[in-house]
Amino acid sequence: MTQGRVWAGLLLPVLMMGCARDRDLQAMQAATVAFEWQNSTSHQTVEARVQQLSDRLTEVEHTQAETRRAVAQMAATLDKLRLQLRRIQGAVQGTQHQVQRGARKGARDAAARVANIERRMRALATRLRLSSP
Repeated sequence: MTQGRVWAGLLLPVLMMGCARDRDLQAMQAATVAFEWQNSTSHQTVEARVQQLSDRLTEVEHTQAETRRAVAQMAATLDKLRLQLRRIQGAVQGTQHQVQRGARKGARDAAARVANIERRMRALATRLRLSSP
């Protein structure tokens, strides 16, 4: 659409040369120059805005890439922590099992020692009765 205006602005003075006066032609040329200047300024403004948006998009893409790397690194760290937690939980369960087994064994050992002491005491009491006058 803008190109059409430029062509119209350039062709219109040529077409009107035959029927327009010099003063009218000069006015038309001045209007065409003003129009071209305005169009050039608008084009420069649009190009500047496009460049700004392109720069901003590049910045956003860079930030997004950094964020993805950080998230991937956090995920890897989280996986390592989960693995360590599972290992620790396994060690705790193993320790609990050993404590429980040790407590049962300790109770059995204590009962056996008490039974042994009682048997020895009975044997001693029997000997003392036999040797008493």
